[in-house]
Amino acid sequence: MAVKKITGGICAGAAVLLLWTGCSTLGMAGTEKRALHGVELLEKGRAERLAAASGMPFLFETEILPAPAQVEALWKGLADSGYDFSPLGELILEPVDERTWEQFSSSRDVELWFEHHAPKKGVLARWETAKGQVYLLVDRLRKTFRPYRALKVVDK
Repeated sequence: MAVKKITGGICAGAAVLLLWTGCSTLGMAGTEKRALHGVELLEKGRAERLAAASGMPFLFETEILPAPAQVEALWKGLADSGYDFSPLGELILEPVDERTWEQFSSSRDVELWFEHHAPKKGVLARWETAKGQVYLLVDRLRKTFRPYRALKVVDK
């Protein structure tokens, strides 16, 4: 009897593990939550939290920031600028594809950054603000603790 219970437990555990490993990306609801958290951190000027959650190298508009100190300075500068990142409407999520880099720039450097560093399972979160439009590239992988990979702010 004990053998059957152990075998059943192993089978159930294996099934759960198989489901867990088979789903290595967040669904759209989880991705939206992660993106909304980034928007909230931007709104509140939480530079230290944004820096800690930013993957390297980070892309800011057309600039590639390879060092954590540069990314920390970026988020601090944005927080100190007083820019209002509050969304005026809904958050739009677009899956990353082979043309997403064009949302940032037409430069070859940005295209290469996307080829080598953009998350393959990512989304581009986009929203309108009172002063323009903001793009935030978010990694959908569950295992990443640094989901924010790129940012672009476009003034009207």
